[in-house]
This record gives sequence, structure tokens and C-alpha cells, in this order.
Amino acid sequence: MKLLYVGADSGTSLQRAAAFGRIGADVLHLSPYTHLPSHWALWLNRAGGPGIDHLVAEGLSRRIGGQRFDLALVDCGDVIGPAALNVIRKAAPVIVNYNADNPFLDPSPERRRWSIFHRALPHYDLAIGVRRDGIEAMMAGRGAGRIDTIWQCADELAHRPLSLTQEERHRWSSEVVFVGTWMPGRGAFMARLIEKGVPLAIHGPRWQRAPEYRLLRPSIRSGHVEGADYTRAIAGAKIALALLNGANADLHTTRSAEIPAIGTAMCAPRTAHHQQLYRQGEEAAFFDGPDDCAETCKQLLADDDRRRKIADAGHRRTFANGTYNQVLAHRILEQVADLRRAGGEAR
Repeated sequence: MKLLYVGADSGTSLQRAAAFGRIGADVLHLSPYTHLPSHWALWLNRAGGPGIDHLVAEGLSRRIGGQRFDLALVDCGDVIGPAALNVIRKAAPVIVNYNADNPFLDPSPERRRWSIFHRALPHYDLAIGVRRDGIEAMMAGRGAGRIDTIWQCADELAHRPLSLTQEERHRWSSEVVFVGTWMPGRGAFMARLIEKGVPLAIHGPRWQRAPEYRLLRPSIRSGHVEGADYTRAIAGAKIALALLNGANADLHTTRSAEIPAIGTAMCAPRTAHHQQLYRQGEEAAFFDGPDDCAETCKQLLADDDRRRKIADAGHRRTFANGTYNQVLAHRILEQVADLRRAGGEAR
């Protein structure tokens, strides 16, 4: 299976591309962002990115040349429009989009970030989105044809239990950690945890924007972390928080899979998805609001044995849930095989 993988060459996109390689695909991974000028993201968000699609199309055409593939997968696709898809279509008979974000909301909360994506969406053979309430109708409303929805996934290699060195423990150890970006509402949530006596460590960008920054500052350990440092930050904590992005209509997030996969006890909002993925009090701890979160964290910190049992059981549950990238890769290849059997290559 020759796979053309078009997506960022960093973060979870890179992890997913590598997962296809681990299950036997011959992967050519091309980042569409290398063809763009600086500040392209601002250009896209504010103006809809006129011209971006053609820049990406020209760059992909040069790099693909005359190569042919069995399948193309576009990860995210925020800069892949009809022109770029036409280039990809010449190289691969089936094109799949995987988007771990939520570009299907109408109206979009992210200005014009998804303008190019929306023009291309009807031209994919398969569109894969993350499970959310009503997501299939949202995707269809944006023009998606064949649709599949999945749980967010951890990575088999990147997200697994670690034995930290003494130096790593000194840098990454914490009682309760949150690894993630500031967004409206999160500052007040973290401030309340601190006020309630939770020993908190925060890793992530943009926290200086929080109105509560003065209170939060002593708890902020670092800015953006990814890769091995992301895993170390979670592995070094006794409890890791998973918070949701309400603007995206999230009921679970990547951390809902990654934290238990790493082997740390997870404390997360009580949602229908979290309750479907994990047993409350046995495989994860759920909360309703910051005060409940603070009380739950303090109880778990006071009971090492219970906390470790939750962490171990949550880790085992991730395998039963199948929330891993290689499982996702197999699922996508099975969907593509179904498309071929149904004559989906002909358009």
C-alpha cells in the first residue's frame, strides 16, 4: 500500500503518519505548510487565505512529480482546497480527509480558518471526524459525502508509561498537571483550583493572556511542550487534567486518550463520552466544575493506592477502547477497501 500523507510534519499529524508506516504502508509524508509564506495562518484566519490553495497545489505538484499512490490521506486540510485536491487526485485514486478539530460548526467560531477546507470537503471520498453530538449532520451540512466518526487517539510509541531519570523527575515531577493552551475560561478554572489549595503545574502557551495571570504565574512551568517532553510532563504528575474546548463542542479530547495511555490518573469533566470510555472512580475521575475538580484531586492525592489503581486501570482500558493511532490507521484502510469494493474509486 503506497500512501501519500499530506499533513503537518510535527505533532499528532507526524505521529499518525508514522503509525501507517508501522502497519506496513509505504508512506510519503508531505507538509503543505512548507509552501506558504510566514504569517499564512493570520492571512487564512482573517481573510480566508486567498491564493493559499494555489500555492499549496503548485508546491505539491513539484514534490509529487509523476509518483502514483494507492491512497492519499489529508490530515487537517485547512490549506488544502480544490486546486490542491486536483493535484492529489492525479496521484491517488482515493482521497481521505482526517480532521481532529471541528471545522464543521456553522457558524465557525474560528473566523475564516476553515474557508478553504469547506470548499474542498465535498470532493473527498471519505471524511473522518471526531465523535461529537450531531457531528454527522454537521459534516453532511458542510458537504461531506461518505462519513466516519472516531474517538480521539493516543499514539502507541509517543504515549506510554515512562520511567523518568532523576534529572527528568526534577524537571517534570508535579502533583497535578495541566498541559495545554490558555483559552477563555481556563484561567478562571485554574485560578479556582489554586484558591482551593490544589498544587498545580501548568505547561502550555498563551497563559500570559489570562486575566488571572498574576495568580497563575507561580504555577506555570513552561510554554508549549510536545513530543517526548509532553509525555514526560504527564508521566511526571500524579494526576493530569483533561479540559475540553467548549467552542468546538468537545465531549472528549486527545488528552482523554493520551493521559491514561501514559499511565497517569486522569481527572476530566463528566461528559457522556468520558463516561462511555472509562468507569468513574475506577479508570478515571470525573468532575462537575472547578470546585468538584479541586476536591477530587485532593482526595486522590491523599490516597496513593486508589490513585495508582485508577491510573493502572485507565491504562488497561485504553487498549480495550482501541484509542490508538495504529488502530485508527487499520480502520481507515478498511474503509478504503470498502470504497473500492463499492466502486468508490470511480468519480
